[in-house]
Amino acid sequence: MRHALVVLALVGCAPMTSPRADAAAMNDAASAADAWAADAAMTADAVSLQPDTNDSCVVSGISGHCITTASCAAMTGYQSTAGHCAGAADIQCCTLTPDVASNPPIPTGYRLMMQSEVTSAMTAWAVAILHDPTTYPMFSTTTMTFGMQPVLARVEWHPPDFNNMTVHRGVTLYVPG
Repeated sequence: MRHALVVLALVGCAPMTSPRADAAAMNDAASAADAWAADAAMTADAVSLQPDTNDSCVVSGISGHCITTASCAAMTGYQSTAGHCAGAADIQCCTLTPDVASNPPIPTGYRLMMQSEVTSAMTAWAVAILHDPTTYPMFSTTTMTFGMQPVLARVEWHPPDFNNMTVHRGVTLYVPG
């Protein structure tokens, strides 16, 4: 059985949000900040790792903090990405390393949508979500009804595929099940 793991690279129509999506995005941002703070606190020089709120950055929809590459390397499960922070070359955006194992479980009451069920309108909607990491950060969800079919979209890590050689940001579609 094939399921819909929508990996898209085209720009589509504007996304629609719901209060549930906005709340999920806020909860995800708070969880990511808590995880970052917890990891930073476990390192030997936690005081130097505590981020300044003005030094936040975003890489592929993942919120991070501009810190030295050495400090980021000291935190297990994090990686540095150049080009997202001002300052010296060793000041880079430190974010969680992408990992499909980090994806949350299938939402309660839903099942993965089979590829054969995905319409072109659903694909266009997923493309818009994929290309809007500000509105839809990692693990955020939103819903839309297509005809009589309610669909939930969640931004998740997708494994390497024919278009992407690494773990990458993608949109997975779910239907009530």
